[in-house]
Amino acid sequence: MRQTRIMSTISAAKPPRRELRYANFDELLADAERSAAGPVQALGNWTPGQIFEHLARSMNRSIDGFEGQAPWIVRWVARTFMKRRLLAGPMKPGFRLPPAAAAVLVPGSTDCTDGLAALRQAVARLKTETHRAPSPFLGPLTREESDRLHLNHAALHMSFLVPQ
Repeated sequence: MRQTRIMSTISAAKPPRRELRYANFDELLADAERSAAGPVQALGNWTPGQIFEHLARSMNRSIDGFEGQAPWIVRWVARTFMKRRLLAGPMKPGFRLPPAAAAVLVPGSTDCTDGLAALRQAVARLKTETHRAPSPFLGPLTREESDRLHLNHAALHMSFLVPQ
């Protein structure tokens, strides 16, 4: 089993997050493979395995569907004022999921190898399945919009993994 070495984040001067923009899922997977091979410094609160698993869960839910949705006013504001920015990227850190969504999308302790395998499988599904369930936040999205949203979301989380 391959393990990723995670560098300590105790030092006073953390390196900056990476600036990423993925053109496609192959670029995302190549970056995830490099990060899994390590060593990397995880700047946030999640390990590489947790990041990979979280991305996989959100990708799978965009095909299988989400339980529930945001209140109508939040959906209206998101579609009207935020959709274009979220699809253009990059996403900003610091968004907290509602508790019900966090229970589904935020993984517990996850081995890097297991998280990477889940990410590979989820990307394979996105590449082959054309159906996309409505976003609980943005509503219906085209396949292209959904894929761009996933790539921007992945760039946000992967930016916290800095190669050493």
